[in-house]
Order: sequence, then C-alpha cells, then structure tokens
Amino acid sequence: MKTFLLLITVLLFALPSALAEETVAKTAKLDEHKFGKAEFLQATSTGQKKAGSSVKGTLWFDAENKNVNFLQESGTPALTIKYDAIKNITYEKASKPRMAEAVLISPLFLLSNSKKHYLTFQYTDETGQGKYAIVHLDKKNARDAVACAEAQTGKKVEQIDEK
Repeated sequence: MKTFLLLITVLLFALPSALAEETVAKTAKLDEHKFGKAEFLQATSTGQKKAGSSVKGTLWFDAENKNVNFLQESGTPALTIKYDAIKNITYEKASKPRMAEAVLISPLFLLSNSKKHYLTFQYTDETGQGKYAIVHLDKKNARDAVACAEAQTGKKVEQIDEK
C-alpha cells in the first residue's frame, strides 16, 4: 500500500512538471527569434530616418515562412520582408553626447554618450524596386538580433560603429 501511494504521489508531481517543461521549451523555441522593445523607423523616399514616422513593436525572424517581420504592439505586421529579397543588412551603433542631461541635471553627463542601435535592411519589393527598412533596437538585445539576422537570412551583417 505504501508503495502504491508513493507511486501515485510521484506521478502526480513529476508528470505535470515534465509536461510544463516541454511546453516552456516549445514556447522558448518560438520566441527565440523575437526581439521586443524595437522601433520601425519608416524611411522617406530619400532614405532619411528622422523624417518618417515610427512604429513601436517587435522584430521577428520567422524561420518557418522565411520572413523578417516587424509586428506592431497590437500584433499586426507593419513590415514583412522575404529572406530572398534581402540584399544587404547593416548594423550601426551610433553615439552622441548627452547635452540635455548635462544642462538639466549635471555637467558630468558630458563624459558619457547615449548609444543607439540600428539594423538596416536593404531589399527589393515585389515590383523589383529597391527599399530600406530601419529598425531601432533595444540595447539589451541588439547583439542577439544581429546574430539571429545572420543565422536566419544567411547574409553577413555589415557592422558600423560610430565613435
């Protein structure tokens, strides 16, 4: 009887935790190509990043459909690029002095720079016309997004570090 109760107890506790780990592993596998806290900067026809509007959301490399997607916070896609249409990918780390903080808070802020991380996709659309898509990445996942872009698309990411 004790053996039977022990067996039932083990099954009641071990089985749900094993199933939960399997579910977590599947979910993690799906989410490993998503990079949140990103911002899609809609470029103008001349390619300037400041002139267009921006959309906050998630950069997602969809390995199943072989697409790079930018999902708005609502979940609707703002941009979809097929891997085959991508001609070039550039990662840029831009830095600038923190002037406003130095004036408002402390002059010591002049000794540090704010850094922004951009991933630029050069691609051709369905009509064969060349286009650019610029995504501002969060500093916490920028390097992971660059590595994922290289791994998923098969294209070498050109890295530009501004000083």
